[in-house]
Amino acid sequence: KTVGERNGLDLEYPWRFEGRFIFRPSLVRAGRDGNFEPPSANLVSLFGYSLGGSVVLEYDVSPVGPYREYVTMGGVVVGGLVSVQEPYKQGGVGNDGKNKLLGVGQWGNNLYVSTQVAEDVCKQVWGVPAQVAEIEFLEEGDVLSDYFLQSDKSFTLSGWKNSRILSSPKEANADERGRSVKRYGNIPIFWTPTIKALWAPFAIPTNNRAENDSPLPVHKLRLSASALRVRRCDRIMSRAKTSSTGEIPLGLALVVDNVLIEIGEKVTSGCLR
Repeated sequence: KTVGERNGLDLEYPWRFEGRFIFRPSLVRAGRDGNFEPPSANLVSLFGYSLGGSVVLEYDVSPVGPYREYVTMGGVVVGGLVSVQEPYKQGGVGNDGKNKLLGVGQWGNNLYVSTQVAEDVCKQVWGVPAQVAEIEFLEEGDVLSDYFLQSDKSFTLSGWKNSRILSSPKEANADERGRSVKRYGNIPIFWTPTIKALWAPFAIPTNNRAENDSPLPVHKLRLSASALRVRRCDRIMSRAKTSSTGEIPLGLALVVDNVLIEIGEKVTSGCLR
């Protein structure tokens, strides 16, 4: 039995997630602690570093109910290989699959979730190699702080109240007069779940393919939100973790509230645009 429900509001996007997230950017060292090049894509680095960090999400609504998610971002990637069958044309036939390269994206080298059912739905429905971890949010704190101290599967965020631009989850759905709070964006994104990467929504045909590269499964995503801010975010690491990761935090985070993430089916045919 497949885990989770199809809870989408649009037939084109049968799954939806609602809540809030932060993206805390850092310069991360390429080629260390599992931060090697992902399959069927190319990691971009300069002087041995790429732009990574962490994405932390709190879902109030998902196909499996509320849960938390923590993604360690491995860096900027380009040239994700995908294969989509072209549509049939009048007087001809479609091909067996047209290789395309996705342009530029952000790759997550590890994805952690707070419940077993969230891990199950990630693996069974989309093929995401998720892992269950302890993810703790502490409301108190003047600023957001992302702690990484001992365990690789234990994450603590303090000052989480600062992720709520709208004053409460209730306000995210309606203002003081009971009117719905509008979401903006409907931004299209490509998603290759098996390598946990999000891509700008463009692709170019290619005839070049490395011998060991296999096309990545790709889905269309749509992203909307009501509010966003740039806020201070501290990175608290033990000395051992600082030495081993070589991470250089940038001291800020993009905070997005009342977000709606919509996921489409795996794209197997048609135009990838």
